Amino acid sequence: MNDYAEETTLDVTNPAPRCPVMLLLDTSGSMDDGPIEELREGLKQFLREPSDDETASRSVELEIITFGNEAKIVAPFAPVNVINDNPPTLDASGTTPLGEALTLASQELKERRRLYKSKGISSYKPWVILMSDGAPNDDWEEPAKAMRSMGEQRKLQYIGIGIGDGADFDTLREILPEHPGPVKLKGLCFKEFFSWLTDSLKSVSASSVAEQDKIQLGNVNSWADLAGTPAASEG
Repeated sequence: MNDYAEETTLDVTNPAPRCPVMLLLDTSGSMDDGPIEELREGLKQFLREPSDDETASRSVELEIITFGNEAKIVAPFAPVNVINDNPPTLDASGTTPLGEALTLASQELKERRRLYKSKGISSYKPWVILMSDGAPNDDWEEPAKAMRSMGEQRKLQYIGIGIGDGADFDTLREILPEHPGPVKLKGLCFKEFFSWLTDSLKSVSASSVAEQDKIQLGNVNSWADLAGTPAASEG
């Protein structure tokens, strides 16, 4: 077990059910300049807003994995307000090892949920948020298939955001569940996306675990370029 996954990072005195959230952020070289700066600002907002909500701050536990040259944990699982106190630095460089990131994410989610169970803590289904502007260039097919299958079986809430006009949506559709499939980010509306995510997680954390699948997520028009998201090719 990784050191951070010991019970010292898990407040067993907190009776709230936990909602594990995994952010998979593309920090490859093509994200440099404008996109990475907007991503930094959007992430800062996301860390702050759930921290200010009492219910969400007790339930939402976040881990951030970046993939730029290598997949690495830049913020291990912890309550979102703890990460807000010491936010990770995001820098863009290198290639896009998405397969490595998905493998790491799967291992981390399995371990965190095992820890919840061992401590008698109930949990909501995990949320996995993938944000990428390009195509992976490692062995991504098998780890992508495994994560996609979990999304299609509704074992997790799996959302994929394509960033920029150069995003490879054909590949993203192979990586993500058919519904909702990848969605194109409107411009660089990272703050709007993270605000929507915050509101969604507030709704989840205010519900019971048994009722979580009945939650209606909010309108995505503030951040999603639905008209600009390429349709799947037919045939």
